[in-house]
Amino acid sequence: MSKERSIEVKVGLLILVALGILGGFVLVMGGLSFERTYAIYVDFDNPGGLQTGAPVRIAGVTVGKVDELQFRTGDATTGRHAMVRVKLDVKTKVRDTIREDAEFYVTTQGVLGEQFLAIEPGTPSKPVLDPDKTIPKGIGPPRLDLFFGKAYELLDMTVNGLNNNRELIGDIAKNTSGLLAGLNGAVSGNRERIDRIMQNLESLTAEANSLTKDAHSKYVNNPKIDRTIDNIDKIAADLEKDSGPLLKDAKEALANINRASATVGDAEGQAKLKKTLDDVAQLASRANAISADAQAIVAHIKKGEGTVGALVMDEALYDDLQEMARDLKHNPWKFFWKN
Repeated sequence: MSKERSIEVKVGLLILVALGILGGFVLVMGGLSFERTYAIYVDFDNPGGLQTGAPVRIAGVTVGKVDELQFRTGDATTGRHAMVRVKLDVKTKVRDTIREDAEFYVTTQGVLGEQFLAIEPGTPSKPVLDPDKTIPKGIGPPRLDLFFGKAYELLDMTVNGLNNNRELIGDIAKNTSGLLAGLNGAVSGNRERIDRIMQNLESLTAEANSLTKDAHSKYVNNPKIDRTIDNIDKIAADLEKDSGPLLKDAKEALANINRASATVGDAEGQAKLKKTLDDVAQLASRANAISADAQAIVAHIKKGEGTVGALVMDEALYDDLQEMARDLKHNPWKFFWKN
């Protein structure tokens, strides 16, 4: 009797141990944890295949789990559309890591792996996210089903369009082929002419570059032209400088003569003196006009206008005159004898 009872006790203990092992296995596999947690709520337009019990991870480390998925209908009065609110149970020890600007998004392990919710902690300078806080906009997973549906619709429309417009597409291809053939024939038949045109363009470009370079070196960077202009500026400045004091002295002399004529001589002498003063005044006016004409002439010479301007500013004419003078100097008989 005692032997049978001992066997029953052993069997009972074995069953209890097996039940304990099974319970521990269930707890471990179910992810049951006795750590303190707090809740965070995240709203998604479409969380994809996220399920209750899916892990919540930060930088790949599991810090909680998805506790609940709640579907919420839209509200026309507030403008809120239908969405899914996800409740997260996050370990309290990582609370200081999650900031107010943290991002919550659904992703997968690999291409076809299990979906889980990942948290991007946010900026360390921002305040810590409060418990039971609702994040209004979570980032859902890529909608591959929607992408494939749109792609299939586009492909179906393309195939139907090709089938319905087969004759039109054939005509377009035929006309395009004819156009290309005609263009090829035109190019082949005028190949020599095209080559000549290209050669002429290259020659014209080279000549234009050479002409521009010569004109720049002859009329822009020519030291003779610079010296000529400087000399004309100097002469005009000296003339303007000297004409001012000369006119001033003439006016003072006329004033003195007027004062003297008023006190000296008879009426006939004063009339002669007055006539002389008028002549001097006219002479002064003519001197002013001559000075203005001289300045105008200098301006025309600077612009290269007229014969003198051409002689001064045209380097080629200056060289021709210099060459002619040198030739006459060495061959003076040309003054008297003409072939």
